[in-house]
Amino acid sequence: MNNLKDIKLTNEFKQFCDIFNFTPEKVIQDFVDKVDIAQYMCFPMDPDRWANLFMMEYLIKYTESENALKGYLQFGEKWVEIMRSGDKNAVEKTKKLLENWHKAVLEERINKIMNADEGKLEE
Repeated sequence: MNNLKDIKLTNEFKQFCDIFNFTPEKVIQDFVDKVDIAQYMCFPMDPDRWANLFMMEYLIKYTESENALKGYLQFGEKWVEIMRSGDKNAVEKTKKLLENWHKAVLEERINKIMNADEGKLEE
């Protein structure tokens, strides 16, 4: 699958939607709308945690990059500091922490691509 248009709905998923009169688009959109790692980390027992639990399980099962896991550890250590402080703005601060991590990951990927391209130009 290279883009969202290539998503193939399983018979089981379609069956579930048919039985309960849900549209697949609505189910998928609701799932995506519920993904909020900051909210989940600050309120892990929130009734809407199911999408985040799936994402975290997906991370554990499919992440092959040791650097990504190290990044998560570093994020976790900073997040614990936020939670220990008892700050009323824990969710907002966690979102900011995630934004900064996201930005750093993207910058690192761009740098790798640029460095690889520079190597090709020198050949």
